[in-house]
Amino acid sequence: MTAMTELLMGAFAAAAVLGASAQATRFCPLGGLRETLLERKPTRLAAYGVAAGAALMAVALLQLALGQTLIPSRPAYTGPVLPWGRLVLGGLLFGAGMVLARGCPLRTLVRVGQGSLQAVLVLAVMALAAYAMSRTSLYGLWFAPWIDGWSLDLRRFGLAHQDLATVLGLGNTGAHAVVGLALGAMALVLCWRVLPLHKRLGVWLGAVLIGVVVAAGYALTAGPIGQRAIEDASFMGQPPDGLGVQSYTFAGPLSDAVYFLLHPSNQTTTFGVMAVAGALLGAWLAALLRRDFRPQGVAGWREGARQLFGAVLTGGGAVLGLGCTVGHGLSGVSVLSIGSMLGLASIFTGAWLTIRLEAGRRAAPLACAPGYTAASGG
Repeated sequence: MTAMTELLMGAFAAAAVLGASAQATRFCPLGGLRETLLERKPTRLAAYGVAAGAALMAVALLQLALGQTLIPSRPAYTGPVLPWGRLVLGGLLFGAGMVLARGCPLRTLVRVGQGSLQAVLVLAVMALAAYAMSRTSLYGLWFAPWIDGWSLDLRRFGLAHQDLATVLGLGNTGAHAVVGLALGAMALVLCWRVLPLHKRLGVWLGAVLIGVVVAAGYALTAGPIGQRAIEDASFMGQPPDGLGVQSYTFAGPLSDAVYFLLHPSNQTTTFGVMAVAGALLGAWLAALLRRDFRPQGVAGWREGARQLFGAVLTGGGAVLGLGCTVGHGLSGVSVLSIGSMLGLASIFTGAWLTIRLEAGRRAAPLACAPGYTAASGG
């Protein structure tokens, strides 16, 4: 078995665990944000925080085990150039889009695995939008001329990377690990107050497992298997696509999946393609085992059109913003990327604004109804 095959099989298996865990725990950053804002129930949002905290700590320990600081290349979460314009605008579009689409890419994959035909349509549109943004001239013609200038080259300030430890002047691997462990522990303690471990053990286990899978992705691509795959590729006339230090995200991989389907004869099976396929299979198997698989049709035309428009914003915004709630929120944050922190904040801001707008539109007709009072309707 070649190193490339081992890498792809490992990526697929770990993604299946991620998809199964997301299905079993109802893992959904959007659902958590919505419930926190509208119902004052932060439980699901805390589960997302547990996954982020676990990813921080697991990646920190991985760096100690490897004896090196992780420097992802796909995407370059810790590169010296901070593309703040793309992170902010793409994040806002992604956040608004996932509210309208009723879920981020991972949640949509889970819904597909549970039997939703509407989710199949939404996922297809997300993938096509991501493909158009990343593999056609759309970005180069309509976005690059102006948004590429909205970047900050940190090398002007003597910084080789944009991770938090480097910015704080802590350059060695041990310091990176200490910062990651400290932030991860802080996140877990804060979430523990909202999500008591003894009452929500299953949710904790599932969320921690999702964070560990993020570290597993980095272990595969930055460890011995990933290094052997890169060395083998250097001797190939046509090297495989998608090599490099990376972990799970569902921004670029949706585009990779479309490209794979359009060019099945080429060497287009990438880490990202395996991430999408594995997460989908894992969610489907978990839904079957937990008896959550229920075939569901498409939504009405008004709701369906809203979701498909949201899917366009989500897929395009994910590529424009260089990440999603998994990519920035787990894989990027776990390597202390300041850009991912900005991107995640932009995603949540876009989602928060859209949730508020939707809530206001629903409340407006009630406020105009005869006999409506704050006590009776609000």
